This record gives sequence, structure tokens and C-alpha cells, in this order.
Amino acid sequence: MKTILIPTDFSDISKNAVVYGLQLAQSIGAEIKLIHVLEIYKFAAGTSEAELISTILPAENIQEMEESARKSFDNFLSDILPQLSTQVPYQTNVITGHLVNEMVVQSALPGIDLIILAVSGSQDLMTRFTHNTISAILSEAQCPVLVVPSNFAFRPMKKVVIASDFQKEELDMIANFLNSFNVFNPQITILHVTNRPIDFRTELKMAGMKQLVTEKTHYHNFYFQLKNHKNVVQGIIEQTAGADLLLMLKEHEGFFKSLFEASKAEKITHYLKIPMLSYR
Repeated sequence: MKTILIPTDFSDISKNAVVYGLQLAQSIGAEIKLIHVLEIYKFAAGTSEAELISTILPAENIQEMEESARKSFDNFLSDILPQLSTQVPYQTNVITGHLVNEMVVQSALPGIDLIILAVSGSQDLMTRFTHNTISAILSEAQCPVLVVPSNFAFRPMKKVVIASDFQKEELDMIANFLNSFNVFNPQITILHVTNRPIDFRTELKMAGMKQLVTEKTHYHNFYFQLKNHKNVVQGIIEQTAGADLLLMLKEHEGFFKSLFEASKAEKITHYLKIPMLSYR
């Protein structure tokens, strides 16, 4: 892994993601690209997020906003960099556009291997990293996306849970993950949660998964687990207790829909307690 992209709005929530990303980069020998997006847009009455219209601003106003953002970067990093035991290569960039669109564009650039996003359980805090924004970036990004809860401090990925639906694409995901993070030598639990009775066919699929994973990765620190739960999302989250990372394919649509479209009474941190890494 070469470059990790981290968008920030300079809030405490995104600061935690930046600290996590820098410490992760320090562990795996990657560099960091920090980006702040100036959204010089406004909403027309009754429009949706997809129907943003450009605000007409004089060029000098935009330049002032960019200069202010660059100064904010300096202040932001002055609190963060002293926390690192060694220096991590990084660059900062201020661009104008729409946050989701810009993240999708950046994710497709050569050399961008991972995006790290901050997530909070509250929509009352001053941050642009709302659940809708995160869900949109997860859905559209061309590279893996790591979502970090605002209260989670970095720790080596020693215990990883993979939410499996027995898809063949999961084999490539696991191989790619090990290629990027094998420095941690993680204990990996491949977990399948179903709201149906665990029958012989399900057990047979898990046995086949076990054989294929071992053959493809030549890695042996795997555990395999079948669980029955009436709510698949809650069942997966319950099995991540004590883990350092939840890993899954983006195509696990039922999980993401339940996780990021939870009701206001069920904030995301009610579910997500550890970082979640999503692959396409």
C-alpha cells in the first residue's frame, strides 16, 4: 500500500481519523494525502444533494477561502504530528467542489490505495461527514474505504472479522487485505451470519470457503464461524466484540443499508464500535 487519502473538515471527529491514518501509515510504510474540499455551492429551494447549483463568488473570495483552509491545515496538524513517534510522509491539498464527487474522483487516481473516513454517532456536531455522505462515498469510491468511529484509537489489526456471504469475490478481497496489512499477522475470523436455520447446505458452503481461502492465500491464521441471528446486522456487530477491524465487500448491500440508513433513534455508533474496511 502506497498512499492513503483522508478528507478532513478540521473537526475533532475528522482529526481522530487523521491520527488513525497517520499511525496506520507509520505501521505499514505508506504515505498520507490529506484533502480539504471547499464546497462553494448552495441549495436551490427544494433541490436534493444531487441538484446542487454553483454559488457565484468572486475569484478573490475563493482565494481567501483557500488561503484560510491552508492556514487551518497548519493549525490542525500542529496538534497531531507531535503524537507520532516517527515522521510519516504527507501532503495537503485544498480543492473546490462537492465532497462526495471529489472523493470519488480522487479514489480513481493512480496510487490512491485507501480512503479513511471519520464517522460520528451524532448529527448535531459541526462536521460534514454525515451518514449520508459516508454512505455515498462507500457506494461510489473506486478504492477500499476505511470508516473510523470518532472515539476509536489506533491499534494494530491483530484480530479481524470478515463478514462473509460466500461470494467468490471475497477471496480476492482477503488476498488484497493480507497483501496490504500482513505486517500485523492478524487472526482472521471468517463469519457468516444468517437469519435462517443453519443447515447442511450452509455448513457445506463454509467448508468450501475454508478450503478455497487456504489454497488461495497460503495463510493459516484463519477461524471460521457460523452464527444464527434474527437481525443479521446486529449479529455481525455482536461478533466483532474485541476485534480491531471489520472487513467486508461493498456488495453486502443489506448490511450497509441497515447500518447507514438507521433511524434517528439508532445512531451509527450504536452499531459500529470498531473500524470497518469495505472493498468493492
